[in-house]
Amino acid sequence: MEPVNLESRVVGVIPSAWGIESAESVVAALQAVGHGPGGFDVIVVGSRHQEEILNIASHSGANSVYRLGGDQTDCAAPEAVAHALGQLLTGSELATRNRLLLTPPGPEGEELAAGLAFHLNGQALGRSLSVQLTETGVRVERLVWGGRKRVTLALDSGLAVACLRSGKPALESKAGSASLHTIDTKIDRLPGFTVEVEETGESLPPVESCKLVISGGRGVGEEGFGILKQIARTTEGALGGSLPAVDAGMVPVGRQVGISGKFVNPELYFAVGISGTPQHMAGISTETRIIAVNKDPEAPIFSVAEAGVVGEWQVLLPEVLKALEA
Repeated sequence: MEPVNLESRVVGVIPSAWGIESAESVVAALQAVGHGPGGFDVIVVGSRHQEEILNIASHSGANSVYRLGGDQTDCAAPEAVAHALGQLLTGSELATRNRLLLTPPGPEGEELAAGLAFHLNGQALGRSLSVQLTETGVRVERLVWGGRKRVTLALDSGLAVACLRSGKPALESKAGSASLHTIDTKIDRLPGFTVEVEETGESLPPVESCKLVISGGRGVGEEGFGILKQIARTTEGALGGSLPAVDAGMVPVGRQVGISGKFVNPELYFAVGISGTPQHMAGISTETRIIAVNKDPEAPIFSVAEAGVVGEWQVLLPEVLKALEA
């Protein structure tokens, strides 16, 4: 088996089974953190979407791209990916040169970060707002207390594992300069998983994979969420909600948008009765167009919305629904 000779201090992990967008997120984060003279390396785990992901990685400016193959490496479960990389990299110099591993953003990426830290004796720094390399280690900023506080974490030695969301990657138009390596390996004792399927009764699509998200705040109330759900059905959109709306039981927790919920990247986000706190806005892509409805003209969400209406939802939403049904 070809050895993994990581050149760079910053290394990205891309589980190919997680799709193209996940791969792009990792590459964008690598470009943001590893833009210095040391550059970065990429490890692609699995063979799904192989051509597209290798093309993205090789045109990202990476020093080296490693593809970890084998029959069992296409598993999408975070712990299985961590287990596979743990077997491959345990005993390597990975944790002895103050390296940084970056995993895809989102709940699965955080789980993968924790698993990699466990298998490789590193430190999981979790979901980060910013990641900065220092001479001796890594410094990250994170939001805590539901986005109300910001803390700085510093790791001065050993391996750090973090998640960072950083928009879209900038790909080179010329032929990729990264050296490509394929590593075929057999994974021993892959952990077993029991999958249970439970019907939720939800008839609307999930917020994280829809091009249109109709979202409401706690002030909309149950009646307002009933109209929002009808609007979502009419437009084939997804229904979302803020943390206070979820806490009030107006929308399921699986539809919460924000730093403690789901990250969404729709083409259009229709926000009704949402003030626009940092906790909530951290869950919306900066490339998403936002239309906001709020009775408070000073609501922060108006500063990022492409269009906004100051008014009561009781007046506006029924008219929107009528227009759509017509």
